Parts: sequence; structure tokens; C-alpha cells
Amino acid sequence: MANFVNGELLGRIVARPGEPAPWWSVRFPQEVLSQHDCQRTEAQSRALDLLIFREARGPDEPWDLVYERIVANIQAGGAEGRRLAGELTPLLSARYPSQLLQAAAEGIVLAAVLWIVWARPRVPGVIGAWFLIAYGLMRVLTELVRLPDANVVMPRVMGLSRGQWFSVLMGLIGVVLLVWLRRSGAERVGGWRSRKPAVPSAPAPD
Repeated sequence: MANFVNGELLGRIVARPGEPAPWWSVRFPQEVLSQHDCQRTEAQSRALDLLIFREARGPDEPWDLVYERIVANIQAGGAEGRRLAGELTPLLSARYPSQLLQAAAEGIVLAAVLWIVWARPRVPGVIGAWFLIAYGLMRVLTELVRLPDANVVMPRVMGLSRGQWFSVLMGLIGVVLLVWLRRSGAERVGGWRSRKPAVPSAPAPD
């Protein structure tokens, strides 16, 4: 969630500045100073430069410092923040909310999967194996809508990034572990559905 608030680990672009965007898409002013900034038209670039020029406190103030102050004012809210947001929004791209998708997949969905698996008695280690499988799968899927780290420049293999291949490996380890555990013949334990309600003990005789 902190990545979402700070505009980090940006998602892939679904609409460029000025194009209609889906209702669920998000825009991050931080993209302008990132290495994942979008391509703007000449008119949009001039509009952004004009906004920076108007907000600068002097002709020698660095461009990036002016823009950081604009972002800070937008985050602070108020009339000034709303005005700046209104001018800047048409100059930003719309993106997948990859941070929220990853938080939901690796938090809520993963917890739900493990909760369902734990419903019945399992061999010790099965929950851990399912964690590796489910977490690896969630990472592969959510990374499809997230941009790779700007400082990691590596060719994709079969369309997957290095991080996705690590996640595939994690899932395969979970599958191997799950098969081994099922063949181990170990005693099954736990299971929240198999727990019998506690029977109150009879009062002790006087």
C-alpha cells in the first residue's frame, strides 16, 4: 500500500494522456520524474513546461524541484492542491492499479486459499507447500500488469521477467513438496472444520 501512496512500482499504461481511460485506472504524478514516464504530444509537453514555469520561484530553480513541490501540494490537498491536480491530470497517463492488485492477491486472496486448504486435516507442511504454489502464481499474474524495476534491464524469456521466473520456481518447489508430503504417509493434523465444539464439563459434586 505504501507503494501506491508514494506512486512507486507503477503499473502498465492503459491510456495515454488525453485518451479515454477505464474507471478503475489510476494516475500518478510521480511518473513524470520516474524512468517509466509516458510519451506526450508536443502540445502536452509544452503545457507541462508552462505549468512548471508558472510554479517556479525563480528562473534558476531546477525543474525537478519545482515539480516535486507541485506533487507535494497536490498530496496536501486544499484549494491549491485541487487546482494543480486539475491542470496536471490531463498530462498524466492512466495505469493499472498494480499495487492494489498485488496487495489484494498476496494478502486477501492468498489468505483465503490457505484458509480453505486448512479446513481439513493436513499432513504437516502442506500449508507451506500451498503457500509457495499460491504465492508464486499470484506474483506471476500480478507482474503482468506491473512495469519491471527501472534499474533491472534484462531480456524476457518466453515473455516473463526475471521476477516472474523466480515466482515460477517458487511454485514448482511447492508442487514438488506437496507431492512428496502426500506420499510420505505422515499423520494428518489440524483442520478447522474437524474441530469438535468443546463440551462443558459437569459440575463437581458437593
